[in-house]
Amino acid sequence: MKKKDTASKPKEIPYFLLTSTQKALGILEILCEEGEKGVSELVKRVSLGKSNVHRLLATLNHLGYVEQEPATSKYFPSLKIYELGNAVINRTGLLPIVHAYLEELGKQFHETNNLAVLDRGEIIYIDKVESPESLRMDIKIGGRVPAYCTALGKVLLAYLGEPEITKLMKSQKFIPRTKKTVTSLEELKRNFQQIQTQGYAIDDEELYEGVRCIAAPIRNYSGKVIAAISIAGPSVRMNHDKLVQLREPILNTAKEISKKLGYASRD
Repeated sequence: MKKKDTASKPKEIPYFLLTSTQKALGILEILCEEGEKGVSELVKRVSLGKSNVHRLLATLNHLGYVEQEPATSKYFPSLKIYELGNAVINRTGLLPIVHAYLEELGKQFHETNNLAVLDRGEIIYIDKVESPESLRMDIKIGGRVPAYCTALGKVLLAYLGEPEITKLMKSQKFIPRTKKTVTSLEELKRNFQQIQTQGYAIDDEELYEGVRCIAAPIRNYSGKVIAAISIAGPSVRMNHDKLVQLREPILNTAKEISKKLGYASRD
């Protein structure tokens, strides 16, 4: 009996998905993540003909989501994307509450303070207060980095349930960013119990060599961890003694923010 050949069949798209919408949003994501692109570059990335890409870009341009650079004819995301992102973040009530606390930590310790949320195995920086020092950590608001090699990411992952962690991280490639980077899900999970016990996580030069970070979780009214704050700086200043000094302030700050969001701690 001849074996049925299924290898050549294209992957079926669920009936409720609009292919044109998928392609348009795919283009938008590429522009947001990688910067301006020309039509020919996008044609290769989204597997569409040049005329289709032109039409999608014209639609996005007409709606105000992308703009075109006259000198190069390349397209880039407009500020409307930033405005929509900020609107979503502000609806959670996080930014108005947290920013003042980040500023206060900055005045006390003169390091960079960050606010981040978890998204599909990565963290997104949604607010920060920069260190006044010339040597400092500098990641842009809206920047994404892997969760497994950051203090912010580890503290956000640690409070998820086991099935959710496994599902979220099963396709994660554990790329060693430095010689100290965690390189497997099993190794990462072994850190979670300690993080839950002490209430904070540390990135000991796991994302960037020469940078250390300490992070603590923020909870909403139901007790769910929805975000995290961190203090980050060069390892020449963020030594062991400095990390010990920062533990109580960042834990207390995270608790105060959580209270403002309606969380009633048992402590």
